Amino acid sequence: MREKSKNWWLMLLKGIVLIVLSFFVFRHPVESLVGLAVFIGIALLLTGIFLIIASIMVKDVDENWGWRLAEGIIDVIFAFVLLSNPGITAAVFPFIVGFWMIVYGVMIFSGSFKNKKEGDSNWWVGLLGGILTILFGWFVMTNLLAGAVTITIWIGLGLLILGIVNIAVSLKLKKLNAAIN
Repeated sequence: MREKSKNWWLMLLKGIVLIVLSFFVFRHPVESLVGLAVFIGIALLLTGIFLIIASIMVKDVDENWGWRLAEGIIDVIFAFVLLSNPGITAAVFPFIVGFWMIVYGVMIFSGSFKNKKEGDSNWWVGLLGGILTILFGWFVMTNLLAGAVTITIWIGLGLLILGIVNIAVSLKLKKLNAAIN
């Protein structure tokens, strides 16, 4: 704790950067969507590759390994769509996110029945989560402007909250540092 409190100012800087970044997201939503499209494209590519590898590794012990393989392939396809042209992707990003959410929601929904069959008492969480994911995906996909605004607002708010939390923690660390010294 002593080292953390000694470098309290680093967390303060991080908080300030996050708050500045949140204002950038609010002021430049299109550029933010382009950046988000690239980031999610890279994340989906990596996730898809890992899912494909994992599904192949468990094909002898998991009878539903094909679903994991399909999810990995879909993630890789979506990744290439997102990364092929980030400018156009930003314009249709809410549609792509909504469609991806619907596909993913269907997979969660169908997986809940497998969990029920295996005796998982919390199978209904997957069922409910799948239904809600499908509904939210449909909302985002059919209301492109509302979807784009929602995506950028949540990102901006998330960055703002993280920045405030980092600043608050840094000030507590500063007090702790003063008390230690």
